[in-house]
Amino acid sequence: VFSPTETFEQPILIELLYLQIVHDIFSSVCIRISEAERTNMKIFLSSHGVATISDINLIKALPAKKDIIEQARQWPIYFCRLFPISTFVSHPNEEQFLGLSHCGIRLIKQSRTTTKKDALEVLETFPFDTIQCVSPIQNDSTIELTLSKKRITLSSHRILCVKQMIENYLQEYRTDGNKQQSHGSNQKLTSPLLSNTSDLFKSSSQTSLLSYSQTFSELIPSTSFEIYTPKPTKNDMACSSLSVLPTGHSMMEFALQNFKIPNKRRSKKRWKTSEWTWQDYAELIKWSKSPIETPLLRHSSKDPIRIVRQCFLSIMRFMNDHTMSRGQTDIDCLHYLLKNMHKHRSLIDEILCQIIKQLTDNKSVKTDSIERGWKLLALILNHFIPSEHLQPYFVKYLHDNRSKNEKLALLCLQHYEQTLKYGGRKNPPNKGEVDLLIANAENVGKNQTFILPGGYPLSLVITPSMVIDDCRNLLCERLNMSNPLETDEYSIFIISASDHSARLLDPKEYLIDIINECLRVNMIDFHFMMKRILWFNIPFIFNTNNQSETFIHFMYHQLIPELLEGTMIILNNNHLSDELVQEISLMAALQYRASNKIDLPTMREIKSLLPATILKLKSVVPREWTIAIHDKLRSFVESMPIIEAKIQFLNLIKTWPLFGTTFFIVESIDDPTIRSPCFSGISRNGIVFLDLDTRKTLFTILFDDVVSIRRHRNSIAIKYGSLNQPNVILCQIDKAQDFVTLSGRYLSLIGRSLSSGLERKSDAQQIHRSLTSICNDAISTVL
Repeated sequence: VFSPTETFEQPILIELLYLQIVHDIFSSVCIRISEAERTNMKIFLSSHGVATISDINLIKALPAKKDIIEQARQWPIYFCRLFPISTFVSHPNEEQFLGLSHCGIRLIKQSRTTTKKDALEVLETFPFDTIQCVSPIQNDSTIELTLSKKRITLSSHRILCVKQMIENYLQEYRTDGNKQQSHGSNQKLTSPLLSNTSDLFKSSSQTSLLSYSQTFSELIPSTSFEIYTPKPTKNDMACSSLSVLPTGHSMMEFALQNFKIPNKRRSKKRWKTSEWTWQDYAELIKWSKSPIETPLLRHSSKDPIRIVRQCFLSIMRFMNDHTMSRGQTDIDCLHYLLKNMHKHRSLIDEILCQIIKQLTDNKSVKTDSIERGWKLLALILNHFIPSEHLQPYFVKYLHDNRSKNEKLALLCLQHYEQTLKYGGRKNPPNKGEVDLLIANAENVGKNQTFILPGGYPLSLVITPSMVIDDCRNLLCERLNMSNPLETDEYSIFIISASDHSARLLDPKEYLIDIINECLRVNMIDFHFMMKRILWFNIPFIFNTNNQSETFIHFMYHQLIPELLEGTMIILNNNHLSDELVQEISLMAALQYRASNKIDLPTMREIKSLLPATILKLKSVVPREWTIAIHDKLRSFVESMPIIEAKIQFLNLIKTWPLFGTTFFIVESIDDPTIRSPCFSGISRNGIVFLDLDTRKTLFTILFDDVVSIRRHRNSIAIKYGSLNQPNVILCQIDKAQDFVTLSGRYLSLIGRSLSSGLERKSDAQQIHRSLTSICNDAISTVL
């Protein structure tokens, strides 16, 4: 939070604020940032080379970092101190807050978006110059704010802190006497009626350089927007005799505001009176049989004009409207476009407008020109989407063309939505993928097999725009999972048979990118496997009425290895209770029946049915296990159907106290009350430390008490308890990064989003990232 006159000139403060903002931008967890603000800032950061969080150190100059901070300071909620309040208009089921920042006071409500994510929405904004006075506290919880035109009554259990902060900020604001910023935030968005068409052009050009805040009435200069359409120079301005301005975000409207007027239409002596007709502007967005000489959009003088021309030529060649260079192919043209869009982010809108131009009123003699143009657009939208400025015009163009090119326009819309949601593919498509799309009128997918534990295959038809999250959801549908929250507990791994390695895949990774990368490095022995890694929503009953047989097989074969490891077995003085002996022998009998064997198991076979830790105990010898298991089989197990044996096994093992716990070995710990080495387990209940031999609980930390979990190499620091004076446990853990990742997954599922200074919860991308490469450095933090 900034005070009204606070500045930030110290380098260390600028650095800390910069790091905080960039981390929150690449985090989907920070609900103080709207999607529009996040996208705008990402565009600006990408222009400085910061495309992902791993690029955070690429910006070195303090002025650039200050620009980022200044832009964040204009967001309505980000630098706000929030107090829970109730007003006389509060809804009983609605959570409201009072937001206090350097700009003024805001009434804010918390709501859920269509994607079931929490979001903050500004209801009203009151700059400091509209606040006349603050009443004394009434009834220990209420104050009244007297504004210029009305009064507001606020109630809060923290009303004393609210009153003191408002009064301090008001005093600082009034003492400073500088009301320019607050006055500017209240200026009207609408301008007076324009007197002539010259005013119309000037207004539309100037308005295009600003982005509107939809949460409260203020104009905010958009730094990131300058990347795409910088303010036009005088030579780019022109008068017009147009009588009607297109409405509804048509491409004509966008062209009027943003396309550059070719030099050949200007009068050198009388440029102010040079008349442009409607037809002249219409020609700017129509198909051209010749390469363009200048960019379509107004760019700064630094834009690579030669590259712009070559990009247009590559589009024409891909659409068969221009001959290829010697040895050049379709894939070469596509890669040239993608390479330059990645290298020069300011060209993204330019190239998309070039493709739309060539699709509009296409009069090519090549019959496949339009179809190839739409397919080129679909391929590019898998990687890049237009800026927020072009976006409404671009999306309307796609919708308007669904009647003429329904399948391909729909494909482009699907790719656009996927890239908007997941950020776009990271690797260019290979030749086979491009040839497949060009050869088919529709987007033909390919079959991909996913393996479930136990070797059961499930096949999906995948498309180039599908991400791992899509695949997981489709697989869960195939398994008749009705609870959408339960699907978040499953993850997909890629497994290499040759080096016996496995990697947890990020739900936002594009499946085709992963497959292409494997082929690029000649790794052909890979397969994909889905496993359940969280056990938060545990079904109370396993049966064939609620789950498919495939799901029963899936759960059974995943839990068998976990049972045989023996980590779930709790011993009492290195002895098994009689009840546990009976349960283990029954589970061994159920395993044997599930394997569909007929004869009774031998003693050697029985050893393979028992947990490893049990075999080391002397309290129960192998002969006793053999007798107990044979008795269970003879009495009722051997007559069971195989699926029923697996269901009985699952219903029994889920009753164990340590069921659903993932174990890590703690090599050392700084708490003298916890003997090390020991086990640390993560489950729905929190983090537990267990005796290495007996699995006796030594210490438990509930997730509700966790403040932060920080990793440095193999060292873990867990802060828990009070936010003001937290306790800290330091320990050395094998697979420390896995520990942080899994904790983050549980905390994400629970819905916690605590923050303290720069220790903020990892975003969805960080939470779901590969266990082996979640962070590029040796430090990671949860919460």
